[in-house]
Amino acid sequence: MTISEPLLHINETRFREDFERLTRDGATKDGGLNRPALSEAHLSARETFRNMICERGFEIHEDGAGNLSARNFSPEHAQPVILLGSHLDSVADGGRFDGTLGIASAFEVIQILRVHYPQASMEVIDFTDEEGTWISLLGSRAASGQLTLQDLNNPRGNPEAFQKALKRADLTNEGILSATRHSKTLRAYLELHIEQGTRLEQSKTDIGIVTGMVGIYMYLVTFRGQSNHAGTTPMNERQDAALGASEFCLRVQKTVSEKYPDCVATVGHMDFSPGAFNIIAGRVTVFMELRSENPQRAEMLQEDLHQKAQSAANTFGLELDFQFLEAVPAQKMDPSIINIFESSSEKLGITFKHLPSLAGHDAQSMSLLSPSGLIFVPSVGGYSHSSREFTPWEACVKGANVLLNTAKRLAASLS
Repeated sequence: MTISEPLLHINETRFREDFERLTRDGATKDGGLNRPALSEAHLSARETFRNMICERGFEIHEDGAGNLSARNFSPEHAQPVILLGSHLDSVADGGRFDGTLGIASAFEVIQILRVHYPQASMEVIDFTDEEGTWISLLGSRAASGQLTLQDLNNPRGNPEAFQKALKRADLTNEGILSATRHSKTLRAYLELHIEQGTRLEQSKTDIGIVTGMVGIYMYLVTFRGQSNHAGTTPMNERQDAALGASEFCLRVQKTVSEKYPDCVATVGHMDFSPGAFNIIAGRVTVFMELRSENPQRAEMLQEDLHQKAQSAANTFGLELDFQFLEAVPAQKMDPSIINIFESSSEKLGITFKHLPSLAGHDAQSMSLLSPSGLIFVPSVGGYSHSSREFTPWEACVKGANVLLNTAKRLAASLS
Protein backbone atom coordinates (compact mmCIF):
# COMPACT_ATOMS: atom_id res chain seq x y z
CA MET A 1 0.00 0.00 0.00
CA THR A 2 1.41 3.36 -1.07
CA ILE A 3 0.96 6.28 1.33
CA SER A 4 0.59 9.53 -0.55
CA GLU A 5 2.68 12.49 0.52
CA PRO A 6 0.79 15.14 2.50
CA LEU A 7 -0.10 18.32 0.66
CA LEU A 8 1.45 21.60 1.66
CA HIS A 9 -0.28 24.97 1.68
CA ILE A 10 1.15 28.46 1.54
CA ASN A 11 0.89 31.01 4.33
CA GLU A 12 -1.82 33.16 2.76
CA THR A 13 -1.32 36.14 5.06
CA ARG A 14 2.42 36.33 4.46
CA PHE A 15 1.96 35.78 0.73
CA ARG A 16 -0.50 38.67 0.48
CA GLU A 17 1.69 40.97 2.58
CA ASP A 18 4.76 40.20 0.47
CA PHE A 19 2.85 40.82 -2.77
CA GLU A 20 1.58 44.16 -1.51
CA ARG A 21 5.07 45.16 -0.42
CA LEU A 22 6.56 44.24 -3.79
CA THR A 23 3.97 46.36 -5.64
CA ARG A 24 4.57 49.66 -3.80
CA ASP A 25 7.58 50.89 -5.75
CA GLY A 26 6.42 52.55 -8.95
CA ALA A 27 2.74 52.31 -8.00
CA THR A 28 0.47 54.62 -10.00
CA LYS A 29 -2.59 56.50 -8.79
CA ASP A 30 -4.90 54.33 -10.89
CA GLY A 31 -3.71 51.10 -9.25
CA GLY A 32 -1.09 50.04 -11.76
CA LEU A 33 2.70 49.93 -11.87
CA ASN A 34 5.17 52.05 -13.81
CA ARG A 35 8.65 50.59 -13.47
CA PRO A 36 10.33 49.88 -16.82
CA ALA A 37 13.53 47.89 -16.55
CA LEU A 38 16.47 49.70 -14.93
CA SER A 39 14.39 52.78 -14.15
CA GLU A 40 14.65 54.30 -10.67
CA ALA A 41 11.32 52.70 -9.73
CA HIS A 42 12.50 49.28 -10.91
CA LEU A 43 15.78 49.55 -9.03
CA SER A 44 13.84 50.64 -5.94
CA ALA A 45 11.62 47.54 -6.23
CA ARG A 46 14.73 45.40 -6.42
CA GLU A 47 16.06 47.06 -3.29
CA THR A 48 12.79 46.17 -1.56
CA PHE A 49 13.20 42.55 -2.65
CA ARG A 50 16.82 42.58 -1.53
CA ASN A 51 15.72 43.73 1.93
CA MET A 52 13.09 40.99 2.07
CA ILE A 53 15.69 38.37 1.19
CA CYS A 54 17.92 39.55 4.04
CA GLU A 55 15.05 39.74 6.52
CA ARG A 56 14.02 36.13 5.82
CA GLY A 57 17.56 34.81 6.15
CA PHE A 58 18.25 33.79 2.57
CA GLU A 59 21.48 34.29 0.68
CA ILE A 60 21.48 37.16 -1.84
CA HIS A 61 23.01 36.60 -5.26
CA GLU A 62 23.21 38.99 -8.19
CA ASP A 63 24.78 37.98 -11.50
CA GLY A 64 26.35 40.09 -14.22
CA ALA A 65 22.99 40.66 -15.93
CA GLY A 66 21.51 42.09 -12.73
CA ASN A 67 19.34 39.03 -12.12
CA LEU A 68 18.62 39.13 -8.36
CA SER A 69 18.17 35.91 -6.40
CA ALA A 70 17.22 34.58 -2.98
CA ARG A 71 19.09 31.32 -2.39
CA ASN A 72 18.62 28.45 0.02
CA PHE A 73 21.43 26.05 -0.80
CA SER A 74 22.32 22.85 0.96
CA PRO A 75 25.56 23.08 2.97
CA GLU A 76 27.48 21.06 0.36
CA HIS A 77 26.08 23.12 -2.57
CA ALA A 78 26.38 19.93 -4.56
CA GLN A 79 22.78 19.40 -5.61
CA PRO A 80 21.29 20.86 -8.76
CA VAL A 81 19.10 23.85 -7.96
CA ILE A 82 15.32 24.05 -8.20
CA LEU A 83 14.93 27.53 -9.67
CA LEU A 84 11.68 29.49 -9.46
CA GLY A 85 11.27 32.94 -10.89
CA SER A 86 9.66 35.73 -12.85
CA HIS A 87 10.30 39.50 -12.99
CA LEU A 88 9.73 42.75 -11.09
CA ASP A 89 10.01 45.13 -14.05
CA SER A 90 6.85 46.32 -15.81
CA VAL A 91 5.89 47.97 -19.04
CA ALA A 92 5.25 51.71 -18.84
CA ASP A 93 1.95 52.21 -16.99
CA GLY A 94 1.41 48.47 -16.60
CA GLY A 95 -0.35 46.31 -14.03
CA ARG A 96 0.47 44.99 -10.55
CA PHE A 97 0.20 41.25 -11.24
CA ASP A 98 2.35 40.77 -14.36
CA GLY A 99 5.64 39.35 -13.08
CA THR A 100 5.39 40.50 -9.48
CA LEU A 101 2.84 37.81 -8.61
CA GLY A 102 5.31 35.22 -9.89
CA ILE A 103 8.09 36.56 -7.67
CA ALA A 104 5.83 36.73 -4.59
CA SER A 105 4.59 33.17 -5.24
CA ALA A 106 8.08 31.77 -5.72
CA PHE A 107 9.37 33.54 -2.60
CA GLU A 108 6.53 32.08 -0.56
CA VAL A 109 7.29 28.61 -1.92
CA ILE A 110 10.93 28.57 -0.82
CA GLN A 111 9.99 29.93 2.61
CA ILE A 112 7.71 26.92 3.08
CA LEU A 113 10.04 24.34 1.56
CA ARG A 114 13.17 25.29 3.48
CA VAL A 115 11.27 24.10 6.59
CA HIS A 116 10.16 20.79 5.08
CA TYR A 117 13.14 20.12 2.77
CA PRO A 118 16.09 22.08 4.24
CA GLN A 119 18.53 19.92 2.32
CA ALA A 120 17.12 20.92 -1.09
CA SER A 121 18.96 23.59 -3.05
CA MET A 122 16.40 26.21 -4.10
CA GLU A 123 16.50 29.69 -5.57
CA VAL A 124 14.05 32.45 -6.51
CA ILE A 125 15.25 34.68 -9.34
CA ASP A 126 14.03 38.08 -10.49
CA PHE A 127 15.07 38.33 -14.14
CA THR A 128 16.13 41.66 -15.65
CA ASP A 129 13.98 43.29 -18.35
CA GLU A 130 11.57 40.47 -19.08
CA GLU A 131 9.26 43.04 -20.66
CA GLY A 132 11.83 44.09 -23.26
CA THR A 133 12.08 47.79 -22.44
CA TRP A 134 15.61 47.44 -23.81
CA ILE A 135 16.05 43.83 -24.92
CA SER A 136 13.34 41.19 -24.80
CA LEU A 137 13.89 38.66 -21.97
CA LEU A 138 17.33 40.13 -21.34
CA GLY A 139 18.03 38.48 -17.99
CA SER A 140 16.82 34.98 -18.80
CA ARG A 141 18.45 35.04 -22.23
CA ALA A 142 21.71 36.04 -20.56
CA ALA A 143 21.35 33.24 -18.01
CA SER A 144 20.65 30.68 -20.74
CA GLY A 145 23.53 31.88 -22.94
CA GLN A 146 21.42 33.30 -25.76
CA LEU A 147 22.54 36.93 -25.75
CA THR A 148 25.30 38.28 -27.99
CA LEU A 149 27.24 41.53 -28.09
CA GLN A 150 25.28 42.38 -31.23
CA ASP A 151 22.06 42.13 -29.23
CA LEU A 152 23.45 44.49 -26.61
CA ASN A 153 24.61 46.95 -29.25
CA ASN A 154 21.15 47.04 -30.84
CA PRO A 155 18.64 47.53 -28.01
CA ARG A 156 15.12 48.79 -28.45
CA GLY A 157 15.37 52.54 -28.18
CA ASN A 158 18.51 54.64 -28.07
CA PRO A 159 21.76 52.69 -27.51
CA GLU A 160 23.21 55.58 -25.49
CA ALA A 161 20.15 55.62 -23.24
CA PHE A 162 20.53 51.86 -22.76
CA GLN A 163 24.15 52.25 -21.71
CA LYS A 164 23.15 54.99 -19.26
CA ALA A 165 20.51 52.65 -17.81
CA LEU A 166 23.09 49.89 -17.43
CA LYS A 167 25.45 52.30 -15.67
CA ARG A 168 22.66 53.37 -13.31
CA ALA A 169 22.31 49.70 -12.31
CA ASP A 170 26.09 49.09 -12.20
CA LEU A 171 25.88 46.70 -15.15
CA THR A 172 28.11 46.33 -18.21
CA ASN A 173 27.94 44.50 -21.53
CA GLU A 174 30.77 42.24 -20.39
CA GLY A 175 28.99 41.42 -17.15
CA ILE A 176 25.75 40.56 -18.93
CA LEU A 177 27.54 38.19 -21.30
CA SER A 178 29.22 36.49 -18.31
CA ALA A 179 25.90 35.62 -16.63
CA THR A 180 25.42 32.28 -18.42
CA ARG A 181 24.58 29.38 -16.13
CA HIS A 182 25.40 25.73 -16.71
CA SER A 183 22.64 23.21 -17.27
CA LYS A 184 24.19 20.70 -14.84
CA THR A 185 23.64 23.13 -11.97
CA LEU A 186 19.85 23.25 -12.45
CA ARG A 187 17.24 20.60 -11.62
CA ALA A 188 14.31 22.55 -13.08
CA TYR A 189 12.82 25.99 -13.63
CA LEU A 190 9.25 26.76 -12.50
CA GLU A 191 7.21 29.91 -13.08
CA LEU A 192 3.75 31.22 -12.23
CA HIS A 193 2.28 34.06 -14.28
CA ILE A 194 -1.05 35.65 -15.03
CA GLU A 195 -2.61 34.45 -18.27
CA GLN A 196 -2.98 37.90 -19.90
CA GLY A 197 -5.99 36.57 -21.80
CA THR A 198 -9.51 35.26 -21.24
CA ARG A 199 -9.25 31.51 -21.92
CA LEU A 200 -9.20 30.48 -18.24
CA GLU A 201 -11.85 32.98 -17.20
CA GLN A 202 -14.22 32.02 -20.01
CA SER A 203 -13.83 28.29 -19.33
CA LYS A 204 -14.08 28.86 -15.55
CA THR A 205 -10.78 26.98 -15.05
CA ASP A 206 -8.45 27.59 -12.12
CA ILE A 207 -5.05 26.87 -13.66
CA GLY A 208 -3.58 26.91 -17.14
CA ILE A 209 -0.75 24.41 -17.59
CA VAL A 210 1.34 25.79 -20.42
CA THR A 211 2.37 23.30 -23.09
CA GLY A 212 4.66 25.69 -24.93
CA MET A 213 5.21 29.28 -25.98
CA VAL A 214 4.78 30.87 -29.35
CA GLY A 215 7.69 32.11 -31.37
CA ILE A 216 7.85 35.90 -31.68
CA TYR A 217 9.29 37.41 -34.86
CA MET A 218 9.95 41.16 -35.21
CA TYR A 219 10.33 43.21 -38.39
CA LEU A 220 10.87 46.76 -39.65
CA VAL A 221 8.94 47.38 -42.88
CA THR A 222 9.97 50.68 -44.46
CA PHE A 223 8.16 52.41 -47.33
CA ARG A 224 10.12 55.15 -49.12
CA GLY A 225 8.56 57.76 -51.37
CA GLN A 226 9.20 61.47 -51.85
CA SER A 227 8.66 64.26 -49.33
CA ASN A 228 6.93 67.26 -50.86
CA HIS A 229 4.67 70.20 -50.12
CA ALA A 230 1.28 69.10 -48.81
CA GLY A 231 -0.51 72.00 -50.49
CA THR A 232 1.11 72.35 -53.88
CA THR A 233 1.61 68.71 -54.87
CA PRO A 234 -1.42 67.29 -56.77
CA MET A 235 -2.84 64.05 -55.42
CA ASN A 236 -2.05 62.14 -58.61
CA GLU A 237 1.61 63.22 -58.58
CA ARG A 238 2.49 62.10 -55.08
CA GLN A 239 4.78 59.34 -53.85
CA ASP A 240 3.23 59.24 -50.40
CA ALA A 241 4.86 56.63 -48.17
CA ALA A 242 1.94 56.89 -45.74
CA LEU A 243 -0.42 55.40 -48.34
CA GLY A 244 1.74 52.32 -48.85
CA ALA A 245 2.17 51.82 -45.10
CA SER A 246 -1.56 52.22 -44.46
CA GLU A 247 -2.47 49.81 -47.24
CA PHE A 248 -0.01 47.29 -45.82
CA CYS A 249 -1.48 47.53 -42.31
CA LEU A 250 -4.93 46.69 -43.65
CA ARG A 251 -3.51 43.76 -45.62
CA VAL A 252 -1.84 42.40 -42.47
CA GLN A 253 -5.21 42.21 -40.72
CA LYS A 254 -6.97 40.66 -43.71
CA THR A 255 -4.24 38.14 -44.52
CA VAL A 256 -3.86 36.76 -41.00
CA SER A 257 -7.62 36.66 -40.33
CA GLU A 258 -8.42 34.83 -43.55
CA LYS A 259 -5.42 32.53 -44.06
CA TYR A 260 -3.54 32.15 -40.75
CA PRO A 261 -6.07 31.84 -37.91
CA ASP A 262 -3.43 29.99 -35.85
CA CYS A 263 -1.15 33.06 -35.93
CA VAL A 264 -1.33 36.72 -34.96
CA ALA A 265 0.38 39.77 -36.40
CA THR A 266 0.50 43.26 -34.93
CA VAL A 267 1.62 46.66 -36.12
CA GLY A 268 2.56 48.35 -32.86
CA HIS A 269 4.17 51.54 -34.09
CA MET A 270 4.60 53.61 -37.27
CA ASP A 271 7.29 56.26 -37.67
CA PHE A 272 6.62 59.06 -40.19
CA SER A 273 9.39 61.17 -41.70
CA PRO A 274 9.60 64.15 -41.84
CA GLY A 275 6.56 63.78 -39.59
CA ALA A 276 4.94 67.18 -40.12
CA PHE A 277 1.28 67.84 -40.90
CA ASN A 278 2.11 69.98 -43.96
CA ILE A 279 4.67 67.65 -45.59
CA ILE A 280 3.96 64.49 -47.57
CA ALA A 281 5.66 61.57 -45.82
CA GLY A 282 8.81 60.57 -47.65
CA ARG A 283 9.39 57.57 -45.40
CA VAL A 284 7.21 55.52 -43.09
CA THR A 285 8.63 52.68 -41.00
CA VAL A 286 6.20 50.07 -39.72
CA PHE A 287 7.18 48.09 -36.61
CA MET A 288 5.53 44.66 -36.90
CA GLU A 289 5.65 41.38 -35.00
CA LEU A 290 4.30 37.92 -35.81
CA ARG A 291 3.53 35.15 -33.32
CA SER A 292 3.02 31.44 -33.98
CA GLU A 293 3.57 28.11 -32.24
CA ASN A 294 4.67 26.63 -35.58
CA PRO A 295 7.93 27.98 -37.09
CA GLN A 296 6.94 26.77 -40.55
CA ARG A 297 3.64 28.64 -40.39
CA ALA A 298 5.45 31.74 -39.16
CA GLU A 299 7.80 31.56 -42.14
CA MET A 300 4.89 31.15 -44.54
CA LEU A 301 3.13 34.15 -43.01
CA GLN A 302 6.28 36.28 -43.17
CA GLU A 303 6.72 35.49 -46.87
CA ASP A 304 3.07 36.23 -47.55
CA LEU A 305 3.23 39.59 -45.77
CA HIS A 306 6.47 40.46 -47.54
CA GLN A 307 4.63 40.00 -50.83
CA LYS A 308 1.72 42.10 -49.56
CA ALA A 309 4.16 44.86 -48.56
CA GLN A 310 5.79 44.80 -51.99
CA SER A 311 2.38 44.95 -53.66
CA ALA A 312 1.39 47.96 -51.55
CA ALA A 313 4.67 49.69 -52.40
CA ASN A 314 4.19 49.04 -56.12
CA THR A 315 0.63 50.40 -56.01
CA PHE A 316 1.83 53.79 -54.80
CA GLY A 317 5.20 53.97 -56.58
CA LEU A 318 7.31 53.39 -53.45
CA GLU A 319 10.51 51.57 -52.56
CA LEU A 320 10.36 48.86 -49.91
CA ASP A 321 12.78 47.59 -47.27
CA PHE A 322 11.51 44.51 -45.39
CA GLN A 323 13.97 43.90 -42.52
CA PHE A 324 13.97 41.04 -40.01
CA LEU A 325 14.99 42.30 -36.56
CA GLU A 326 14.81 39.62 -33.90
CA ALA A 327 13.18 36.31 -33.02
CA VAL A 328 12.32 34.57 -29.78
CA PRO A 329 11.94 30.92 -30.84
CA ALA A 330 8.90 28.85 -29.92
CA GLN A 331 9.60 26.43 -27.07
CA LYS A 332 7.86 23.44 -25.51
CA MET A 333 7.56 23.00 -21.76
CA ASP A 334 8.93 19.85 -20.14
CA PRO A 335 6.45 16.90 -20.18
CA SER A 336 7.57 15.58 -16.79
CA ILE A 337 6.94 18.95 -15.12
CA ILE A 338 3.59 19.24 -16.89
CA ASN A 339 2.69 15.88 -15.32
CA ILE A 340 3.64 17.11 -11.85
CA PHE A 341 1.56 20.28 -12.33
CA GLU A 342 -1.38 18.04 -13.28
CA SER A 343 -0.92 15.76 -10.27
CA SER A 344 -0.54 18.68 -7.86
CA SER A 345 -3.70 20.33 -9.20
CA GLU A 346 -5.72 17.13 -8.96
CA LYS A 347 -4.64 16.47 -5.36
CA LEU A 348 -5.55 20.04 -4.41
CA GLY A 349 -8.94 19.76 -6.09
CA ILE A 350 -8.03 22.55 -8.51
CA THR A 351 -9.24 22.50 -12.11
CA PHE A 352 -6.76 22.89 -14.96
CA LYS A 353 -6.48 22.89 -18.72
CA HIS A 354 -3.57 22.72 -21.14
CA LEU A 355 -2.92 25.72 -23.33
CA PRO A 356 -0.11 27.42 -25.22
CA SER A 357 1.24 30.76 -24.08
CA LEU A 358 0.60 33.49 -26.60
CA ALA A 359 3.09 35.80 -24.85
CA GLY A 360 6.78 35.38 -24.19
CA HIS A 361 8.01 34.54 -20.68
CA ASP A 362 11.31 33.80 -18.98
CA ALA A 363 10.42 30.09 -19.00
CA GLN A 364 10.86 30.29 -22.76
CA SER A 365 14.54 31.11 -22.34
CA MET A 366 15.13 28.77 -19.42
CA SER A 367 13.67 25.79 -21.28
CA LEU A 368 16.86 25.76 -23.35
CA LEU A 369 18.89 25.32 -20.17
CA SER A 370 16.83 23.02 -17.95
CA PRO A 371 13.47 21.22 -17.72
CA SER A 372 10.98 24.07 -17.38
CA GLY A 373 7.32 24.51 -16.53
CA LEU A 374 4.90 27.43 -16.51
CA ILE A 375 1.40 27.80 -15.07
CA PHE A 376 -1.15 30.56 -15.53
CA VAL A 377 -3.78 31.99 -13.21
CA PRO A 378 -6.82 33.79 -14.69
CA SER A 379 -6.82 37.43 -15.75
CA VAL A 380 -10.17 39.16 -15.26
CA GLY A 381 -11.36 40.44 -18.61
CA GLY A 382 -8.03 39.47 -20.14
CA TYR A 383 -6.58 42.86 -19.23
CA SER A 384 -2.80 43.10 -18.97
CA HIS A 385 -0.10 45.73 -19.47
CA SER A 386 -2.76 48.01 -18.05
CA SER A 387 -3.81 49.34 -14.66
CA ARG A 388 -7.00 47.28 -15.15
CA GLU A 389 -4.99 44.08 -14.81
CA PHE A 390 -6.49 41.97 -12.01
CA THR A 391 -6.55 38.41 -10.69
CA PRO A 392 -8.82 37.52 -7.72
CA TRP A 393 -6.74 36.73 -4.66
CA GLU A 394 -8.27 33.30 -4.23
CA ALA A 395 -7.01 32.47 -7.74
CA CYS A 396 -3.53 33.69 -6.79
CA VAL A 397 -3.57 31.39 -3.75
CA LYS A 398 -4.61 28.39 -5.84
CA GLY A 399 -1.80 29.04 -8.29
CA ALA A 400 0.76 29.45 -5.50
CA ASN A 401 -0.35 26.15 -3.93
CA VAL A 402 0.08 24.31 -7.24
CA LEU A 403 3.53 25.86 -7.61
CA LEU A 404 4.39 24.89 -4.03
CA ASN A 405 3.38 21.24 -4.35
CA THR A 406 5.09 20.89 -7.71
CA ALA A 407 8.33 22.29 -6.26
CA LYS A 408 7.83 19.99 -3.25
CA ARG A 409 7.78 16.92 -5.53
CA LEU A 410 11.02 18.04 -7.13
CA ALA A 411 12.59 18.74 -3.73
CA ALA A 412 11.54 15.33 -2.47
CA SER A 413 13.23 13.72 -5.47
CA LEU A 414 16.51 15.31 -4.39
CA SER A 415 16.24 14.05 -0.82
